[in-house]
Amino acid sequence: MKRFERSLCIGFAILVASSVSSFGQENSKSLLSAAYKQTQSAKTVTDYTAVIDLCQQAEATNLTPAQSKYVRQLASWAYNRRGEAYVDHAATALESGDKPRATELDTKALANFEQAVENDATRWKAVHNRGVSYALGGKYDKAIVDFTRVIELRPDYPNAWFNRAEIRYELGRFEQAIPDYTKMLALNPNDFGGYTSRGHTYFRLQNFAKALEDYTSAIELDGDNAAAFANRGDANQKLEKWKESASDFRRAVEIDPQLPRAYASAAWLMATCPDEQFRNAELGLQAARRAIELGSDENFELLDTLAAAQANANRFEEAVTTVSKAIGLAPANASGPLAERLALYSIDRPYRQAHVQTARAESATRR
Repeated sequence: MKRFERSLCIGFAILVASSVSSFGQENSKSLLSAAYKQTQSAKTVTDYTAVIDLCQQAEATNLTPAQSKYVRQLASWAYNRRGEAYVDHAATALESGDKPRATELDTKALANFEQAVENDATRWKAVHNRGVSYALGGKYDKAIVDFTRVIELRPDYPNAWFNRAEIRYELGRFEQAIPDYTKMLALNPNDFGGYTSRGHTYFRLQNFAKALEDYTSAIELDGDNAAAFANRGDANQKLEKWKESASDFRRAVEIDPQLPRAYASAAWLMATCPDEQFRNAELGLQAARRAIELGSDENFELLDTLAAAQANANRFEEAVTTVSKAIGLAPANASGPLAERLALYSIDRPYRQAHVQTARAESATRR
C-alpha cells in the first residue's frame, strides 16, 4: 500500500481531435482547447487547479453527451494529478516534522482521488491512489475494494496485487495474502519487497521452509540488506538450523551494526537454543543489552530477549524483573508466553526453545 507511480494516463491529443471537432459552440471549443493545452505543461497544484476550473466552466455550457464524457475524463485526470501532488507535499511536510500539515494535505489528496473516480470510474490509477489513501487511513475494507477494482481494470499492474496482499496481511488474512504476493511476483520477479513480504506471511503461517526460500530469494536480489539476513536467520532458527541461523545473524550485524533486531535475534539464539553448543551466556547478554541500547527499553520483545539472556546466565532475579516489565508493556495476545517464561524464571529455570516436532505435536493437540 506504499506504491505510487506517476504517469499521464490518456492520450489527450486524440480525444481533443475527435471531440473538439464536433463542438457546436465556439465557447465550449475554446474552453476545452485551453484545458487540454494546460495539461501539456501542468506540474503543480496550481496548474492542475487551472485545468479543473476550465473543465467546470465547460460543463456549464451546452455540451453533447460525447463532449460531457470527455470533459469529465479530463477533469478526472487533473483531480488525480492534483491528488498526487498533495501526496508529495504531505511527504515533504512529514519529513520536516510538520505532522498536522501532512495530515491536512493527505486529506486533500484523498478528496481529489475520490473526485477523480467520481468523474471517471475507469481511471484505474485514481482508484489505486484512493486505495492507498484509504489504507494509510486505516480504512482497510475500502482499500481492498479499490485494489480489487484496479486488478479488474489492470490485472497486469503488480502494485495492486502487492497492496491488496499487504492489507490482507495486516488483517491477519494470511492465506488470502499468499496468492496475491505470488501473482505480484509473477509480474515482477525481481521485487525484493515482494519476496520479503511473502516470506513474512509464510512465517506467520508457520511454513518456515517456504519462508526460508523467500528470504533467500530476497538476499539473492540484495545481498547487502541486513534485515534480509535477520529474516532468514529467524527462519533457520525455527527449522533448527542453528549453525546457519547463527551465520545469518552474524552477517546481519556485519552489514548494519546499528540494527537492534540483528542483536536481539542473535541473543535469543544464544540464550534459548536447546543445543548447548550454540548457547553462550556472556555473548548472549551482551547482544541483548546492545539491542536495547540501539532500540528501546520500552520494547517488550527486546525486554523478553534480555530476560531470556539473564536467565541463561543464571541471573534469575534480574530475569524476573525484566520479563515482568515486558508483560506490562506487551499487548494482551502476547502476554501468555511471557507469563510462562516468568513462571520458569521464578523457579530458577531458563527458557529453552521447543523442538520443532514437539511444538507441532502440541499445536495439533490444542486443535
